[in-house]
Amino acid sequence: MDEKQIPDPEAIPQFSLSDYSLTDRVAIVSGGSDGIGRMIAHGFADAGAKVAVVARGEEKIAKVVSEIKAKGHQAIGVPTDATSPEAVEKTVKETIAAFGRIDILMNVVGGSQGPTFKRGPLLELSKEDFNEAFNINVTSAFLFSKAAVPQMMTQKHGVIINMASIGARDYRLPEPGMSVYNMTKAAIMHLTRSMAKEWAPNIRVNCINAGHFITPRRARTELPERRARSLAEIEINRFGTPGDIAGAAVFIASDAGAFFNGSYLDLHGGT
Repeated sequence: MDEKQIPDPEAIPQFSLSDYSLTDRVAIVSGGSDGIGRMIAHGFADAGAKVAVVARGEEKIAKVVSEIKAKGHQAIGVPTDATSPEAVEKTVKETIAAFGRIDILMNVVGGSQGPTFKRGPLLELSKEDFNEAFNINVTSAFLFSKAAVPQMMTQKHGVIINMASIGARDYRLPEPGMSVYNMTKAAIMHLTRSMAKEWAPNIRVNCINAGHFITPRRARTELPERRARSLAEIEINRFGTPGDIAGAAVFIASDAGAFFNGSYLDLHGGT
């Protein structure tokens, strides 16, 4: 056993706020053009990282890249189909070509419904709805991670953060219409643990179980009565903010979170 692996029990704890810095690191944020992904892309950039904003829509990507650059940070936008192995591989190569490395992969792509699938009671869903929910929420994280890991292994350093949900936990019975979405997020939690086990010690892998955040999509589509029910479930009596999710992601990605691995961060304000 290497003596460096054994900490000195008498050592004085050393801590610095600079441990939270992501200066000179490179981050890919899938689903980075909107909602939680956009919040995290800004958080990484504000902490010093160069960011590749990855999503489907070119217009939204360009807007986020412009926002980040306006603050004096570096960013590129890469339109990508997160369910296509070829497109994902191309995204990783473009990021390496632009910035030389990949230190952080933030897998945010996903949702409870989308252009290719709907949500609803189980008996109202088709096989295509079921399969596509897993394709968007789980397969995308697998493909991005598989594409980025070789570069991280070459560097002997990397951090992967997967986005799950409190819906994957057993805090409450599944909400009607959300069963398949919750299943996909439970799968993400197990995938996270498997990745962490297989790719340690060079790569740390963790996931964030997000609670109730008001994203643009949610603001557009959510009924007032459902929003009131959600708020009533939160013990600190407020919804999550962009700073809440960005701060958590920066912690996990930074040296301050260096001992955080194979773990789940529940971020829900108490529920």
